[in-house]
Amino acid sequence: MSEENQTNDQPVRRRGRPRQDIGAAALNEERPFVSSLARGLSILRAFRADDKVLGTQALAERTGLHKTTVSRLLGTLTKLGYLRYMPEYGKYAVSNQVLTLGYAAIGRFGFGELVRSHMDQMAAEGDCVVALSVRDGPDMMFVELVRRPTAVALNLNVGSRIPLAESAPGRAYLFAMGEEERAEAFALLAGIHGDAWAKEKRPALEAALSRMADNGYSDSFGEWVAGHNAVGVVLRAPMTGDIYTLSVGGNARNLPPEKLKSVHLPMLMRAAQEISALSASNF
Repeated sequence: MSEENQTNDQPVRRRGRPRQDIGAAALNEERPFVSSLARGLSILRAFRADDKVLGTQALAERTGLHKTTVSRLLGTLTKLGYLRYMPEYGKYAVSNQVLTLGYAAIGRFGFGELVRSHMDQMAAEGDCVVALSVRDGPDMMFVELVRRPTAVALNLNVGSRIPLAESAPGRAYLFAMGEEERAEAFALLAGIHGDAWAKEKRPALEAALSRMADNGYSDSFGEWVAGHNAVGVVLRAPMTGDIYTLSVGGNARNLPPEKLKSVHLPMLMRAAQEISALSASNF
């Protein structure tokens, strides 16, 4: 038999490890956890919407990392363009390159534009705040916001954070979580709230989740901030299934619970249904 026939008839042996599918590898829980990457991301997550600049000490306190580690990570993130060093302050600011990460997610399949059009329609009906939010640890963060001038006395903007347990967006998000993830969130909240968690916070939250199971929407009437009312629903992004919440809220004088439920809630529920349907068809 010729060498050529041997080559054609027998499988060719290749050196090295078998190639593993990248998607399967990403889902493999036994793959090593890259601590340096996690620490770098924790630096970026430590910046908040109202932070103009942050120094090494403040970032070390927020992340729990050693100052030497923080200093090294700041240097790397600055070289990559995600942070800017501000010599006049001797501190760091988040650069606009961070926006590329967020818009890559919310812009997928036109999801952001689709949601924004519905938010504009809802906000046009009265003095209210319409918000698209995602979870950030023990908080919810606004990633899109339509606000009317007289809606609230609070200083709310894109990037603002509100509490997970007491707010309508947070309660909707917790309701949409799987049991294991929700248990982890409860443990996080218990550590933050201490004794108040078992006595006040958890019972109120569980009652709110029970109402959402019955009614299909979350609510918070003066529980986050006195004089602020809101209702919220769950949205899921096409393809990934990522959880977002869509909420309407505002000053209780302009938006008592009865008005929220009779005027704004039907629009909110309809918007959520249409967004979900259109997102599914676009995918």
